[in-house]
Amino acid sequence: MSKKLINKLVIGGLIVLALIIVWGQASTYLKKPAATEKNNHLAIPRATHSTEKGRLQQALSPTGFSGSAILVKNNQIVDSYTAGEEDNEGGKKNRLTTAYEIDSLQKSLTAGLVMTLVNRHEVALTDRLNQYITGIPGSAEITIRQLLDMTSGLSLPKLKYKGDSLSRKQYLKILRKNVKFQPQKYGKWNYQPVNYVLLSMILEKVTGDSYQQLFAERYTSKLNLQQTVFATDTTGYDTAKGYYLKKQGDEVKQVLQKPNLATVESELGTGQVYMSVADYYKTLAKLLNGGLLGKPTVQTLYRPANGAQVKYHGGLYTNHQNYYSANGYGYGFEDHIRISPDGKQALIVFSNHQSSKTNEPPVKLAVDKLTNQYFKIAQINE
Repeated sequence: MSKKLINKLVIGGLIVLALIIVWGQASTYLKKPAATEKNNHLAIPRATHSTEKGRLQQALSPTGFSGSAILVKNNQIVDSYTAGEEDNEGGKKNRLTTAYEIDSLQKSLTAGLVMTLVNRHEVALTDRLNQYITGIPGSAEITIRQLLDMTSGLSLPKLKYKGDSLSRKQYLKILRKNVKFQPQKYGKWNYQPVNYVLLSMILEKVTGDSYQQLFAERYTSKLNLQQTVFATDTTGYDTAKGYYLKKQGDEVKQVLQKPNLATVESELGTGQVYMSVADYYKTLAKLLNGGLLGKPTVQTLYRPANGAQVKYHGGLYTNHQNYYSANGYGYGFEDHIRISPDGKQALIVFSNHQSSKTNEPPVKLAVDKLTNQYFKIAQINE
């Protein structure tokens, strides 16, 4: 081999090596804006002009609020308020893009997944529970509709879960052993999260996909949600830590909550997702306005012909004319949603401080007061 050819090969190799190094640096650089964009991008726009500014701070600040809140009108943010810290140790402030454990607010999204299968004729609201899951007492009588409305007569006592895993097989075994069917409550509303755990298991059985896969496909990817993540792994996301407020004498101590993974898995379909206030609003609004399900299906879910005697449909309380509502409590978080039936107006409040249940939580009282004011005004101005 000639010296000239060797020199060419060496130079060529150096050029290739240099290109690899430059590309690696460029790739690293290009990834950084993506992470920043994920943390700073809001799922819905802000209104350019608003007469509502300052309303949330005025209502929530006196409660010692820690979290994020938005007021929405015509699908735009007309007021927002953030306070407190994501993590007491890190000192990072809560922001509108901070993701919080949404607890029971997840049930409305689980209902949306169920109705997606109803639209595809893979499941019918009149189907019985035992068509999909056997061994649950009363399952030959209980319908999908009754699970959605929590009129099944089923209940599950509060259980303690240990360890860092809880397989579906293990969980189903626990449910078969511990779920109770009360005939006297059959057809009557009784808030029991186990209804939505069973719905989630039906989703997985019918589709062959995990609940997490179905959620990601239907919501996270489809709606481009950038501050939504499952509690099983929040790595790389801007999530708040939850604190339980425990009164000790004249002082209130903030106790960090650290549920084990088995407990997190037990919240299947009922409270194992972190979302920002804007991500959650966008998703629920798309469900309510028919964007994800179609308006006839929305009517079937939330305003069924024979549903007047039941105040709860598809994960939401529907007993108010001007708005639907839901509240979530657990693992150091407190969440509230008030939203008009068409999804255009909303009040969303997420907090990473969970008040003691001995008294009515001050944040809930502030939300209720604000709800009465805001939705009354919204109704008049429509």
